[in-house]
Amino acid sequence: MAETTQLQAERSPGLHATPLGLAAVAIPVIGWSFANTIVKLTEIPVVEFTFYRLWLGAAAMVVLSLATRRRLSWRILRRSAPAGVLFALNLVLFFEAIRHTGVADVLLIAALQPALVLVVAGRWFGEHPSRRDVTWALVSVGFVALSILGSSENAVWSLEGDLLAVGALFVFTAYFLLSKHVREEVQAIEFMTTVTLVAAVVITPVAFATGDGFGGFEANDWILLGVFVVTAQAGHLMVAWAHSKVDVTVSSLVILGEPVFSAIAALILLGEPVTALQVAGGLLAVGAVGSIVLRATRSSSDLAPVEAVPE
Repeated sequence: MAETTQLQAERSPGLHATPLGLAAVAIPVIGWSFANTIVKLTEIPVVEFTFYRLWLGAAAMVVLSLATRRRLSWRILRRSAPAGVLFALNLVLFFEAIRHTGVADVLLIAALQPALVLVVAGRWFGEHPSRRDVTWALVSVGFVALSILGSSENAVWSLEGDLLAVGALFVFTAYFLLSKHVREEVQAIEFMTTVTLVAAVVITPVAFATGDGFGGFEANDWILLGVFVVTAQAGHLMVAWAHSKVDVTVSSLVILGEPVFSAIAALILLGEPVTALQVAGGLLAVGAVGSIVLRATRSSSDLAPVEAVPE
């Protein structure tokens, strides 16, 4: 039976989001931004790091499913498995893009995701942003681009790397939209358990084919890996839960904050400098997204409440 949510009631014009749903998206964005620095703090090779991240995350989701007495039926596996394949493919493309070109280029391309979401959100999910929402969405993307370009003076450009980043952009957008669609029928815990298990299975042959060998970790590496897994997995679970409470257009814009908070995290934990252009672009982007979020929460308060299937 499809999950019935508040956002599936009669919609007023514009975008919609509940305050609790927005918090479930914003908190992971901040957590991911700080967790991303762990990749630089540890000596674990990227592919091997991804392999352990997914399998440890899958184990955690299985334990959570058992503790909450959730069962994975064939219907759930069939509906959620494609998202798991996309999740794994996105990780591979994203990390390979980072390896081949500048980080700023990769983040700049990734910042185009809300524009792609705007194209399909109306047809797929009945989301109809106002002209004002669309304008502020495009402005926020532009300001994020400005912030990222502020750190790109020494970036090493590569056409191959940029093409990989474009691939990661489309794959992650497809995963994000598919997640929203599947969550109409599958609850968050069952969904993320399946996604992480499938992604771990998909990444395994890639890791063994391209890795430089496994093992040889120091205690500090395991601690950092554990922190990353908890932060990343909990964040994805929260975002999956929030899909039923927040329009996908709004959540994709909130995720735009990741490059901005990543710069702050890199300054605090890695000592990487932050330029004035980064600060200005980041603050303006947050302000633009804030305008959309405020209007979305006001619109949601006008929706007629309906009974929801408990999570």
